[in-house]
Amino acid sequence: MKRLLIIGIFFIVASLPAFAEGFYIDIGTGLGIGWTEIDGYNMTDGFNSAEIDEFATDLGLKIGGGPFGSVPLYGVLEFAAMGHRYDSSSNYWQFNSYLIGPGIIFYPVPLIQLALSGGLSWVSNQADASNASMLMYDSKGGFAWNVSAAFDLGERNHGCLIGLRYFAAYNILEASNGKNIVDEKSSAISIIVKYAYRHKVNKKR
Repeated sequence: MKRLLIIGIFFIVASLPAFAEGFYIDIGTGLGIGWTEIDGYNMTDGFNSAEIDEFATDLGLKIGGGPFGSVPLYGVLEFAAMGHRYDSSSNYWQFNSYLIGPGIIFYPVPLIQLALSGGLSWVSNQADASNASMLMYDSKGGFAWNVSAAFDLGERNHGCLIGLRYFAAYNILEASNGKNIVDEKSSAISIIVKYAYRHKVNKKR
């Protein structure tokens, strides 16, 4: 069922350029701060902040089409990932959340891009060997979304996006023995830098 839904979303978004003014794509990364809770327990509370480096990174790719006539609106399919990492001199823990789903992009003015995406989510957490047992859960899927606001620098079709993004994911995890079910909530605020190829609305219209 999940695969059919992903395939359906992909074909819908793939057809957007046929009805839009042109093709849209952006890709980039971000760095910021994150939060992870497992069954309501804030994982940050389990570490000595004086010994742990904590940060979040994200990656994102959007593909779609737009604008539609004189409306500065774009439809996209987004693939995104967010990693919330705790790192010490001898150990590390990383909580990875992923998103695939549709999104919209809107330009209230040519210089500002606003974007929103949401869809299916899953996780793939990692830790060093001595701490792997605390992350031995299978991802049962969930929901994730993100919202961003960025300056779009570039007069022609090629541009550079610089802004802020908020990413949030909720997932259900199951222990390998099938006896324990937990929920994981992860979120992050990041400064993002992305390359974008897009057609802007013709100002003469």
